[in-house]
Amino acid sequence: MNLITFQDVYQTSTTSGVQTSYDFNIGQRAMTPDGRMWTYVLAEGAIGANLLAIPYTVTTVNAGGVSSSTDNQNRIVYITCTGASFTAGTFANGIGCVTAGTGLGQTFKIRTNNTTTLTLYPETALTTALDSTTALSINTMSYVQISAVTSTVQQVQGCPQVSFLAGDYGWLLTEGDGGVVASNQLVIGKGFTSGGSTAGQALVAVTGNGSFDAQNLGYCIVANNGAYATLARFEIRG
Repeated sequence: MNLITFQDVYQTSTTSGVQTSYDFNIGQRAMTPDGRMWTYVLAEGAIGANLLAIPYTVTTVNAGGVSSSTDNQNRIVYITCTGASFTAGTFANGIGCVTAGTGLGQTFKIRTNNTTTLTLYPETALTTALDSTTALSINTMSYVQISAVTSTVQQVQGCPQVSFLAGDYGWLLTEGDGGVVASNQLVIGKGFTSGGSTAGQALVAVTGNGSFDAQNLGYCIVANNGAYATLARFEIRG
């Protein structure tokens, strides 16, 4: 397991990896000395401290502009999406799949990307070349935004303990004790979910909702009395 310091997780940077002597890729996990678990992410927009973060979007590339090519070992590790305008690096360590056309059903893991081309990990090289009939879906859990209101199922990735600006790299708390802001009163020892009345805020878990009805993010340690940060134990499995 990668180890990081407390200083690492309580700061952000506009440059990937500079919080530590090791250049982390987004999506990598690490542990602080107290045993808490964290995930390294890139923020699409601003996320305040102790507010919940979710994946930014699933990117769809429709048929008509997709092709593939090989490396010098004849492995199909490059997917070019003509006309795309990806943000360089945001799909690093993301997962993709072919959703229509030639190559349907193939899945792959992305090592990096530029504005039009995905570079795959060779271990996940495609077995069938893609063509103009191919459509793709690309998902990166670690290019994140603030959680939305209302919904209790949003694939929450974690909770930053410091504020992020748009374009910042930093760490989300996923397992262990930390602060969270809730829209209503959390109950000590009981669960909480996403979907508060304000973006990024948590909501007390509803009796009768299970893992199929809501994403339980952990449980409350210290009850709150209003929409400010209180202590909770996060149990978001990565």
